[in-house]
Amino acid sequence: MENVRREEAVWTEAGNAPSGARHSRSAVLKEHGNAIWRLFFIQSSRNERTLDGLGLFAVLEPFLRRWAHSRENAKAVARAHLGYFNAGLYLSSMVAGVVVNMEGRRARGEPVTTEGIDRVATALSSVLAARANYFFDALLIPLGLTIASISAIYGSYIGLVFFLVLYNFYHFRSRIGGYCKGVELGEGVGGAFVGRLFREERLVAGCSAFASGVFAALLFVQARSAGGTAFVVWGAVAIASALALEKKLSRVWSVTAILCATALYLVVYPFVYTKFR
Repeated sequence: MENVRREEAVWTEAGNAPSGARHSRSAVLKEHGNAIWRLFFIQSSRNERTLDGLGLFAVLEPFLRRWAHSRENAKAVARAHLGYFNAGLYLSSMVAGVVVNMEGRRARGEPVTTEGIDRVATALSSVLAARANYFFDALLIPLGLTIASISAIYGSYIGLVFFLVLYNFYHFRSRIGGYCKGVELGEGVGGAFVGRLFREERLVAGCSAFASGVFAALLFVQARSAGGTAFVVWGAVAIASALALEKKLSRVWSVTAILCATALYLVVYPFVYTKFR
């Protein structure tokens, strides 16, 4: 069982890396700068057969000559990393870092097998994708967009700036920091590390729920000011209808139907109200 230590910022629990695996930031950028840059385009070659497999290969490609001892060996290493790969957007970089670590050790003669690398990468991919998708898609992005929307109600851009700063802080920490941690720890990125990947997760979840409640209240207040009580009633009916239609239709189609009906209401109601007032 690896030692567990507390760290600052996003990462909170991790195994201690061997002292020889730690490098200065300048050394890391010099050695891995090309790979880190390519990480931001890992989904640019997404396809139905390998998903992000080509993107992962593009990240690993600068290291192939270093890992391979011959031309035939280089082909074998390349084929090993051209298969199916799906680790999501945010923490696929950590999987890439783990692969770089393990392939580098294998090239130096350590007892690391190609099958072992593939097994570790596959196991980490699904776990990290689930963790990152929940944190970003279910907590962080809704929080940022809700605050931006509240700010927009009052005609301010500060909420948009807050959203961009909040999102990109965790985005860059996850992509660049995740890759560096993968390179540093290799398969030592274990359950303790993944289980507490984002230490602010509970705080972000609470803030997201609170901001959503504030936004919902403000939305009804602003709706009453803009369209009167009838518009508020229409909004409540639309929400109830969306929930009812979801049992018959998909969520996308039910929301689409309600939005179309609301758009029609906004066009027809002022005309009817003006004509028959």
